[in-house]
Amino acid sequence: MSNTPDFSARLLRASARAYATAALHTLGERHPELVDGVLPATFASPLDDMEVRLLQLAASVLVDRVALLDDALAWYKVAFQHRQVPPEYLPATMQAIEETLEREMPSRSFEPVRAQLSAAVDRLALAPIELASSLSKDAPHGETAIRYLLANLEGRGEDALDLIRAAVRDGTPIADIHDHILRPAQREAGRMWLMAEIPVADEHYGTAITERALGILQEATPRPPAAAKVVMTMGVSGNLHDLGLRMIGQRLQLAGYAVHHLGPNMPTSDLAWALQDRRVDLIAISASMLLHVPAARDAVAQVREVCEGLYGDPHARPILLGGQPFGVAPDLHKVLGANAGIDDVERVVEVVARLLG
Repeated sequence: MSNTPDFSARLLRASARAYATAALHTLGERHPELVDGVLPATFASPLDDMEVRLLQLAASVLVDRVALLDDALAWYKVAFQHRQVPPEYLPATMQAIEETLEREMPSRSFEPVRAQLSAAVDRLALAPIELASSLSKDAPHGETAIRYLLANLEGRGEDALDLIRAAVRDGTPIADIHDHILRPAQREAGRMWLMAEIPVADEHYGTAITERALGILQEATPRPPAAAKVVMTMGVSGNLHDLGLRMIGQRLQLAGYAVHHLGPNMPTSDLAWALQDRRVDLIAISASMLLHVPAARDAVAQVREVCEGLYGDPHARPILLGGQPFGVAPDLHKVLGANAGIDDVERVVEVVARLLG
């Protein structure tokens, strides 16, 4: 029996629904008051919630980085705290998962799982239940960011877009609009939703307006020269978010690169077609949350396999991974087989220049 984290993770993923059912039964035996009517209607059912927790555990075990599981549990702790979910629900759920997996998994396969669970649960008690605002009127363009967010929250999307148009007309660098208006406003809307200060509809509306704002910025972004090096950008399968990728694309285009954007939720099975039909110098892949980490590993492996077939060298094209997990675990890109990883857009030009240097 294999004792590698990879085997344990694959076993967890393959049996996640069955393990979740058993763990929910265990939770019901220990804490029947925590099973029915505890989670808000806007969240998953208790069974689905248990399955998500197991899939997060599998992803963390796969790369042996417990900080990723810590971060995911801390997110849920805040969300549950502000939706009147009993504070004992999350630790009790993790305890039920641990008891179930110890009983159901082969003992050697459970060893790396136990290590992750014990460490994460111990640190869960230290995780905060309040998140500070990321907006400040004293920050660069801080008042504009606040006005942009307020317009979105009040359903005045066109007013929000007028602020972006005015910034472009006034000569505000596109990178500054990214860093000091759009990104802080998006982060604040996400924080407000997490802490149940706004409904998810408001957050979605603001995201849709920001997508349009990026379209305005794209029109102001100069075309790259004909001989520019080409960066292909995409989100891994299952990753439905691409605001960050589009900002990265604009930053690279401003720096003189050509960007071939494949959008979010790109299936790895089609990467061979994408790479063999066009010249590409670097591949940038987004995985925005812990659940996307296995897909990111698959995407890197697929790119390496395609490069081996096309160029006779699996490392013929550098791979840059991006997203929030790469800030939580800074060496995660190495575990996944990529050349670099970033968790924000500010360093992307510097990192791409180094990789292509």
